[in-house]
Amino acid sequence: METMRIAIVAPPWFAVPPTGYGGIEWVVSYLADGLARRGHDVTLFAAGGSRTEARLVTTFPEPPSKQLGNAAVEARHVLAAYDRWREFDIIHDHTFLGPIVGAAVPVPVVHTLHGPVTPENRGLIADLGRRLHLVAISHHQRSTLPEGVHATVIHNGIDPAAFPFSDRPGEYLLFCGRINPEKGPVQAIEIARRAGLPLLMVVKINEPIEHEYWEAEVRPRLRGLDVEVKQQPPTGEKLRAYRDALATLFPIQWPEPFGLVMIESMATGTPVIAFRNGSVPEVVQDGVTGIICEDIDAAAEAAWRAKELDRRECRRRVERHFSAALNVLRHEQLYRAILAEGGRREAATQLPLALDAADGHADSAGRAGREG
Repeated sequence: METMRIAIVAPPWFAVPPTGYGGIEWVVSYLADGLARRGHDVTLFAAGGSRTEARLVTTFPEPPSKQLGNAAVEARHVLAAYDRWREFDIIHDHTFLGPIVGAAVPVPVVHTLHGPVTPENRGLIADLGRRLHLVAISHHQRSTLPEGVHATVIHNGIDPAAFPFSDRPGEYLLFCGRINPEKGPVQAIEIARRAGLPLLMVVKINEPIEHEYWEAEVRPRLRGLDVEVKQQPPTGEKLRAYRDALATLFPIQWPEPFGLVMIESMATGTPVIAFRNGSVPEVVQDGVTGIICEDIDAAAEAAWRAKELDRRECRRRVERHFSAALNVLRHEQLYRAILAEGGRREAATQLPLALDAADGHADSAGRAGREG
């Protein structure tokens, strides 16, 4: 197997892997480490304090988390990475500003679309799609791309072995996520209230807008409810919260591009009660690894049915379809396909069928990933 020189550019805001909140950072961590273990020469550009099996390059000695969203901070990080483009066969960018720079460098650049396609960014994505190799993290996300823009679907992955498992349903409902309207914390509270079940909330409340929403809309609704709130607990504590729950509530209020919470929960054996939105039907097997609902009343009723689901099937679904090993294998195949075509943009349309398959065809690729 020929070694590739791969640069992976993570967002600069949190360490890789994150010590608390940080979905993209977990995805990047699994990818960088997995590619390094497969013998590739991997350089990870990430925040200070990161830990990786790749070669680490940091722009800032400490993660600039308090400046989250500051364009000047991100631009400095991105430029530090792309200034070294000659050292790599391919660059994989996970930042917001990076693709703008990547569109101008000679080396092939892959960009993962971690966020939703919106009216505001559709034009930019269309322009970038003619210059970069795009990765969508769900088939639903890809379906929302501007007409004529191609993206290879590679689902996010985690290492199921790193997640504690229990085949016994717990006695409380769990909400895990950022405190903003899109994630549905208000709806989760109402589901628990109507179901008459305790609620554990594992939340991120960092940014001013999150604090404002918490104080104005979320905290007042907790009165009279059997609820416990934990703000960004250590990773081990968060994983135990998943494992010991009856079900994880995912009443998503936007077209979720992927939703790591769903596969993290299923990896511990805990089924997911989710609203039908975005990638949800792609990730949760309705009636097997969770229950997909249309409204709060249906979700409250589903909470009591969750104990009837086989928690081992939840774990198996992650192992078969959403493992880090499969994610790494698919990225490796994508990089090789691009380089085999000389880095041309249209190379991504020549991928092996297994790489860009629908969820129902993923089993054989998953076995190859685990065995590789």
